[in-house]
Amino acid sequence: MPVITLPDGSKREFDDPVSLIDVAHSIGPGLAKATICGRVDGELKDASDIINHDANVSLITAKDPEGLEVIRHSFAHLVGHAGQQLFPGIKMAIGPVIEHGFYYDVDYERQLTPEDIEALEKRIQELVKTDYPVVKQWASRDEAIAEFTARDEPYKLEIIHQDIPDDGHPIGLYHHEEYMDMCRGPHVPNTRFLRHFKLT
Repeated sequence: MPVITLPDGSKREFDDPVSLIDVAHSIGPGLAKATICGRVDGELKDASDIINHDANVSLITAKDPEGLEVIRHSFAHLVGHAGQQLFPGIKMAIGPVIEHGFYYDVDYERQLTPEDIEALEKRIQELVKTDYPVVKQWASRDEAIAEFTARDEPYKLEIIHQDIPDDGHPIGLYHHEEYMDMCRGPHVPNTRFLRHFKLT
């Protein structure tokens, strides 16, 4: 029966384990619609993550600096989703957030043209309009390796082998429909948060 303490000091008690989005709904529908993710005892979490203990919780929206960073991380995955639909065989490497946006390194048989970027932007707009959910999955190291091997993603495998310690901790995988990428997260719960962008 978790007791959730909000930033203003107010408390909300729940009968069962509760997600961040459930906490937002208990406050109001407007906040629930705007919630991107949140902090649980200071740690960033996805809106779908479950809280099963007493905790201090703050909810994050697009108005918060952290919300913008999460939007950019999520958008990088959306670029990967659209890119693999438009350019079969393209390999996604890394897509970090930087000061004024993000970038995604890719490996493709040819250099992308301005027309390709325009087509990519159009496809992203089409995907965003479908408002599909972004689904988080925890996977073991072996499961993640098997997933990216099956998808022929050598750069993702390289990241797992070189940058992720083999310490038993699960790896976060985020699904954009048929596309999958990995990240510590959190990410937006739905593509409706990704409407405003410009590719350059």
